[in-house]
Amino acid sequence: MSEDTPIGLTLITKIIGLILIIIGAAIAYYANDLPTGAISNFSGVFAGIGVVVAVIGFVLLLVRGQ
Repeated sequence: MSEDTPIGLTLITKIIGLILIIIGAAIAYYANDLPTGAISNFSGVFAGIGVVVAVIGFVLLLVRGQ
């Protein structure tokens, strides 16, 4: 017995996925463009976090609402 997922839930999931992709890409891009200083030593960590956020966005974009 299958139940239909409300269209609003699917739409919101896709929108949140797109937003996370944009935010993750921005974090990864700007993490490599940090000025020199104490925080620039951790730019790899911030770039990794950005990639993880973008991957979560891709997963949300690809899954079906169930």
